[in-house]
Amino acid sequence: MPPCKQSHKLALQRPVQYWVTLMFASLPIMGMADELDTLQFKASVNKTYDSNLFRRSNNEVAEQITTSILGVKLDKTYSLQRFVLDISYVDNKYNENDYLNFAATNYNGSWLWSLTPNLTGTLSSQRTQSLNSFGDFLNTTRNIRTLTDNQFRAQYSPHKVWSLIIGVSQTSLANSETFTAISDFDATGLDYGISYSFPSGAMITFLGHSRTGEYKKRPLDPIIAFDNGYTENEYEMDLFLQDPGKSKLIGKLGYLEREYDNFSIRNYQSYVGYLNYDLMITGKLKSSLGLSRLLAPFETESTAYSISDTVTAQISYDVTSKIQAGMILRYTEREFGGRGQFDSNRLDKEDAVAGFIGWSPTKNIGFSLRSTKSSRNSNVSRFNFDDTLTSLNVELKI
Repeated sequence: MPPCKQSHKLALQRPVQYWVTLMFASLPIMGMADELDTLQFKASVNKTYDSNLFRRSNNEVAEQITTSILGVKLDKTYSLQRFVLDISYVDNKYNENDYLNFAATNYNGSWLWSLTPNLTGTLSSQRTQSLNSFGDFLNTTRNIRTLTDNQFRAQYSPHKVWSLIIGVSQTSLANSETFTAISDFDATGLDYGISYSFPSGAMITFLGHSRTGEYKKRPLDPIIAFDNGYTENEYEMDLFLQDPGKSKLIGKLGYLEREYDNFSIRNYQSYVGYLNYDLMITGKLKSSLGLSRLLAPFETESTAYSISDTVTAQISYDVTSKIQAGMILRYTEREFGGRGQFDSNRLDKEDAVAGFIGWSPTKNIGFSLRSTKSSRNSNVSRFNFDDTLTSLNVELKI
């Protein structure tokens, strides 16, 4: 394990001015792209200072992280068909803990197909690679997680009012290191439902999801009840309401239940969902309020799942047509539990406040500065932490 002794230097290794100058110098020889262009190239550099990288209750370790992104996006329409492909190469460099360095190639591609104006759908594939969060683990292991999601969905709407929905999905997760809390899995699913569109533009949708998952790299362990497969059913109602230029409401109310193939003691179920409300207070002042409940597996010797209840509030102000500033408040209560020996009663309470400002001198160049102060108070004291995360981002589109 690499040593954890860190430097608290605040100076950036490569001055941000270098990147800004390079981008501006390139403008005269580059054709600027519009959002509607078929082919668009993107590049960005993000400098982040993290005061407590490993989210420790004491002996904090500070770090500087440089994230460089090169991307290309293709968006092309042929008759009733539309093809979208977004590929990004992401290079992450850690100033002190360089064993955490990693590069990822992420993509998101979709074919928005149409056999007739009434029979449409989507065929999509997405892959994301990321470093595990250190918030739940008291070690400094480097674990790169690769999440892949493939979906096919068809929608039949003969009168543009009622729609029948059917689809299939395939999801997989791979960890570069052994990670039992959220282990490697492969899952397939069947999606089905119906939606109704109102003349006002509002929409209500009822969906069901039936999934089967398999832990291919994890054998049965009867001692701590680690299973090798599960079935999962989720039922949801989605709502969309909008008053153009004034407000928007998006919500989901669902019920999720998971049953394991061999050890029913790990089974769980709960209501889940979210509600997001956006309000344009004035022409320049915008607000947003979000509520959510997330249920997810978290399998250890003492827990089976976690439930996270979150409240988020955001307000932003258009200082000028090119400058926007705002603030975000977030509060989360996360409970870890299960049946029998898995009912750990661990409860984390986390609050965060963030401020941000963004400047886009042209539609092709953007600068943003963001700082977040977060704190977690857990009834298991070793999971307490305080952290300040500050980042500066420069982005160019051509």
